[in-house]
Amino acid sequence: MASSDAFDYLVVGGGSAGMVVATRLAESPNATVCIIEAGEDLISQPNFLIPGLSAAGLRGPSDTDWKFHTTPQENAKGRSIWLPRGKVLGGCGTTNIVALGKGHAAEYDTWETLGATGWNYKTLAPYFKKSEHFVISEEEAAQTGMHFDPELHGSSGPIYRTLPKWTSNATKPVSDAMTSLGIAPSAESYNGNPLGHYPLQLSVHPELVIRSSSANSYYAPNKGKDNLNLLTGAEATRILFDRDEAGELVATGVEYSKDGELKIISAKKEVIVSTGSYKTPQLLELSGIGDKKVLEAHNIPVLVDLPGIGNNLQDHYTSSFVVEVDPKYESLDSMLDPAQAGLEFMLYQEKKQGKLTTNGAAQYAFISNHSFMPEEVSQKIYAEADELVKDSTNPTLKTQASWLKSAKIPDLEFAQFVGFLPIGDSMPTPGKNYTSFLLAITHPYSRGSVHINTSDPLSLPSLDPHLFEHDVDVEILVEGLKFARKVVSTDALKDVVREEIIPGPDVQSDEQLKEFVRSTGQTVYHPIGTASMLPREDGGVVGPDVKVYGTKNLRVVDASIIPLHISAHPHATVYAVAEKAADIIKAAA
Repeated sequence: MASSDAFDYLVVGGGSAGMVVATRLAESPNATVCIIEAGEDLISQPNFLIPGLSAAGLRGPSDTDWKFHTTPQENAKGRSIWLPRGKVLGGCGTTNIVALGKGHAAEYDTWETLGATGWNYKTLAPYFKKSEHFVISEEEAAQTGMHFDPELHGSSGPIYRTLPKWTSNATKPVSDAMTSLGIAPSAESYNGNPLGHYPLQLSVHPELVIRSSSANSYYAPNKGKDNLNLLTGAEATRILFDRDEAGELVATGVEYSKDGELKIISAKKEVIVSTGSYKTPQLLELSGIGDKKVLEAHNIPVLVDLPGIGNNLQDHYTSSFVVEVDPKYESLDSMLDPAQAGLEFMLYQEKKQGKLTTNGAAQYAFISNHSFMPEEVSQKIYAEADELVKDSTNPTLKTQASWLKSAKIPDLEFAQFVGFLPIGDSMPTPGKNYTSFLLAITHPYSRGSVHINTSDPLSLPSLDPHLFEHDVDVEILVEGLKFARKVVSTDALKDVVREEIIPGPDVQSDEQLKEFVRSTGQTVYHPIGTASMLPREDGGVVGPDVKVYGTKNLRVVDASIIPLHISAHPHATVYAVAEKAADIIKAAA
């Protein structure tokens, strides 16, 4: 093994969270920081920068993806489901669909209630602001009712947050339809209450009209600093430890693989793991931290018996609804025509206008079951949820069961996409226009796991999300599909919608809809919870200082520490979490 220089801080993973932590630690000129990233620096490539191409990373595994697949899912027709994760500088912030959002205040407050002292809505709010640069024009303000509020929005942070520059004329009829069904429009979704429907917000630069990510907004402006170093193409294989005089476990460095060779890099102060909800538990287990039974099964010496590692995996589980719309209503389906796509590229390159300036998602609605389910169905689901959590030792499940009965906290995301969202083998008919609705459960009851299945560090871990393990999750999506049918049947959409394509008019009964959900359902690729910030006795992996239990100087900073899911796309929350964690680490220096 070759040996490299030593640094004060080693940040393993140059993704959304890792880049935030690394660049903030490097603000101290006396601190040396090294980022260890398995992917390459590709942030200048157009397919990552152009907002309209942002969904390209969801088409299938590529060299900039980790190629994760689940184990066959018993309750999803035995399917093995691809779970994209960015293997590139910036991580999923470089490969995702540039969507931003903020959850409900009660969801963040629950982190503290569950044991993460100092982590709540009020203490996170400054870090949301610190991470973002919200830009809204007078015209956008007039159209949306949204205004810049210095109490809620940041004006000088690295990550730009903007509204779409192109909007389909199919958007307003859908807004009107939801309003007619009692889903109120919201002019401010960042005030701790995401209920209602509102325009999509994007991590896109307002003038350059390119993706704003941790790679080009945090790291790129600081890459010239002498105390900030980056290793790319370097996959961490384990964390190295020693014991101090008091017997405490001290992280001394990281072993990594680069160009087929194992190398070692040393840490003088701390090691921060930011490899995401799938890789973080794998790396900890390979390093001897995890459930004793898992480690011993693969002949890995147990340094810390920490059974919570790799468990409590949560995601936003989804189903989809697609309709054909009248040709006069614009959609991204026209981009399937090479001639039209060429015109859109010219419009984007020359004027930064047109369909390539946005990701195609027009608006969100976050709604409570009280708004879209019949009372008798809600009561049935409440009873099922209560029975499910009655004997559970997982405190997060008991919390979300109480949320289900509240009309104030969203249970379903209902997002409009102005185009055809393919399901399985389904494809759009050339020349036709579509609008799709993505339905996602905000707080699923199914809990999954991520664990090593070999001691080989370059193999992928075993991912079992336990998709649709509990009927409650399926039933919520079934009611969401019924609500979608109500939306497209309103007067506001009677001249817009031509016919239902997916699930299709032959899928009508509850049993047929459940079969559809189990046969086609996916996730929104928002995994959290596998290194939860909970008390150790409750399955926690890190404490409020984001330090791994049983270690002196090993921390985890990424979505894996979020103990219970939020009613929002979590990317903005990950930035805020990383900003707060960076301050915690600085204060301990």
